[in-house]
Amino acid sequence: MLSSVLTQKFTHLFKILDFDHDGLLQRRDFQSLGDNVAIFRCLMPPSEIEDFITARGQDFWNQLTAFLANQEPSRCNLTNWLKYLEAIAVDEIYGKFDEIAKQIADDIFYIYDKDHNNFLSKQEYMCFFVSLRVEIKFIDICFKKLDLNGDLQLSKDELASAIVDFFTSEDTKKPGNLLFGNPETYQFDTRKTVFTEA
Repeated sequence: MLSSVLTQKFTHLFKILDFDHDGLLQRRDFQSLGDNVAIFRCLMPPSEIEDFITARGQDFWNQLTAFLANQEPSRCNLTNWLKYLEAIAVDEIYGKFDEIAKQIADDIFYIYDKDHNNFLSKQEYMCFFVSLRVEIKFIDICFKKLDLNGDLQLSKDELASAIVDFFTSEDTKKPGNLLFGNPETYQFDTRKTVFTEA
């Protein structure tokens, strides 16, 4: 069973990804996310990066729907989302989470490292924040905490470490808890969940 700390973080991420605020994660939410990333990354079609975003989104959706096929009900409400992330990050049913975190970091760098210097600047990380619709007021504290060596940029190792922290650590002081803003203070005031289980 998930701890309260992981439940809080995973719920926070669910609310970020639920683009239409209906209480379900659906294909259209991930299509909207991809569109948002392309817009804030200033991609003009045709674009290899936009094609990459679309392919990665489809891969993720396929994995999620395969997992949901064994759940009741077979839709991605918050309960099933928590089960899915528990299966990935805690039970590691798709492989060691450290390796998954490295792949996620590689993907984020491929999309957001605009100058291809193998570091994310604060501005590049801000683009990541904005494309996920995380409030910009969190960028200063989050970036500073994730920048473990204080060199004013994020390396792939620092980002991968943050991803592992966010998805696996129950230590509330870990920097990676702030990967998607602060789950303790972030208020989704405009995000009303209208879906309820029958």
